[in-house]
Amino acid sequence: MNVEQEIAEIAHRYLEGIKPSGSNNIMALCPFHAKVDGTAEKHPSFAMNMSNGLYFCHACETKGNLYTFLRDVGIDRQSITRQFGTLLEAAAKNSPNKTNPLDPGVLELAPIPEAVLGLFDNCPTSLLSSGFTEETLRHFDVGFDGSHNRITFPLRDYQGRLSGISGRDVTGNGLRYKIYDREYQDWDMPARWGFDKRKILWNVHTVYPDLLFNRGERVLIAVEGFKACMWVWQAGIRNVVGLLGTYVSEEQRWLIERLGVTLYLFLDHNEAGQNGTVKAIERMAASCSIRVMEYPERISRHSSVSAQPDSLTPEEVRESFNNSVDYVTWLFGLNKTQAEAG
Repeated sequence: MNVEQEIAEIAHRYLEGIKPSGSNNIMALCPFHAKVDGTAEKHPSFAMNMSNGLYFCHACETKGNLYTFLRDVGIDRQSITRQFGTLLEAAAKNSPNKTNPLDPGVLELAPIPEAVLGLFDNCPTSLLSSGFTEETLRHFDVGFDGSHNRITFPLRDYQGRLSGISGRDVTGNGLRYKIYDREYQDWDMPARWGFDKRKILWNVHTVYPDLLFNRGERVLIAVEGFKACMWVWQAGIRNVVGLLGTYVSEEQRWLIERLGVTLYLFLDHNEAGQNGTVKAIERMAASCSIRVMEYPERISRHSSVSAQPDSLTPEEVRESFNNSVDYVTWLFGLNKTQAEAG
């Protein structure tokens, strides 16, 4: 298989205004946005790598891998799996490789077939009623598992390979969040035990293309969970990942350090979130520039109020980003608040 040739054929099928850029990249008109006045772009702003399919638009900041490109140009999941499955696997192998000999094992997660997500091709209406758009749910491949009454969130490694499924219970009768293990047996698949969510930075596979194409300021917003991550993304801040908890694991630290970013911490506004922010600062400050996104005044002035990013308006999310403070200032404010309360 000639990966470069096949990706080039896909690019010429779905992109216009293609021009070579460097040894193995192209520039083209972005297929995912128009100018403010509604007219089409005239100058190429969309960069794509011909070895792995990673792409980034310098204008609208859309980014992703070959799978998300095929999905977002309108090809359904089953067709992608059937027609391009082998190519996707080959392209993933050409993604940026790890460079640290002390790699803690972020590539040890065995991928599972993308076709599994076809079992959950249902829209979770509860998330729509919470303010999430269909575009956002589709971008994150969120679905609904009617067999187990759970909203499903795909778990992907940093190369974008599907490595697991997490389900959020909607009945109130089970674990709120559960990573699937024996559930796969319901669909005549082997059980998958021992999945380690510490090796996952949720949504990091859409951030990695920045490493190839973005020459400007590199920022990364870290939140706790799925909904917070999707809400920040929907508010227009696209470089966002979910820690799947309040703790930055060794594997997650390894991934963040290699992104070369300024890390913005935006954990929940409660005791657990504050403690997690302190621990993240302790773990990351020596190797990463860190800022903390503070909650709006209506929340932050009441220490007893518990809030999370998806409880804010989109305007407040952007305000929190613009009003972020360096971690030293944040720690000083936290200590002062705790001293006054004590």
